[in-house]
Amino acid sequence: MNSPEMVKILEIYEDSQDTKTLVLDKRTDAKPGQFAMLWIPGAGEKPFSFSWVKGNIEVTVRMVGGFTKELFKLKKGDFIGFRGPYGNGVFRLIGKKVCVVSGGVGVAPLIPLVEQAREKNVDVTILAGSTTQKCCLLRKNSRLRKKLEKMAGREKILTTTDGCETEDRFVTELLEEIMKNGERFDYIYTCGPEIMMKKVADIAEKYNTHCEVSLDRYIKCGVGICGQCAIDPSGLMICKDGPVFNSRLLKDSEFGRYKRDSTGTKIEI
Repeated sequence: MNSPEMVKILEIYEDSQDTKTLVLDKRTDAKPGQFAMLWIPGAGEKPFSFSWVKGNIEVTVRMVGGFTKELFKLKKGDFIGFRGPYGNGVFRLIGKKVCVVSGGVGVAPLIPLVEQAREKNVDVTILAGSTTQKCCLLRKNSRLRKKLEKMAGREKILTTTDGCETEDRFVTELLEEIMKNGERFDYIYTCGPEIMMKKVADIAEKYNTHCEVSLDRYIKCGVGICGQCAIDPSGLMICKDGPVFNSRLLKDSEFGRYKRDSTGTKIEI
């Protein structure tokens, strides 16, 4: 296991009242869906998915606990420890017409996939959910929305506050309606709260559509040594075999039901 490389923070963007994007002085051959372990001396180390992989790496972070609280104190020009990229399970762009479904900050790890789709002329529909308009990363004229509009087109982005702008309902309800009305996709990709992703996977199965999900678990080593992030009952590890899985591979697993904390105790989802 490699030691963290100290890299400089080149820029920090405030994307919402509780979310920031860090641009790092680090270039790597990361793929959509992969992650890095970020280390802050005295605060520990946590995994974060990439929100941009072309040129300087970017990670988008929502403040949810002690580590992210310390991360939010960092300023442009400060240094942060970096290990990665990690994860053999990545988003695989398949087909000519796809849909990405996100909840909250989950839209960020899907951005590299949308960029890849743009490069390969794949048609993309983006469904993004958020609990409130203030927390919505794709609100009108936001930095990330403008970025995605350049890739997918304005008419291909539908947001909800569950509608942060165009629809006042759960993003999964919007997906269900779209597919019920006859819209079909070669693949659906999703990232966000696990209960949302489980519903997306169920809808995909209902309409016989492949779906890939990005799972979040307590990750300690990041390289498949400690087994802390293993999924019941298969033993697949999020850090090594994931974090992205085909939803059919997770059927009859803990997915959508529970996860484990740092002590191994089950926590219902």
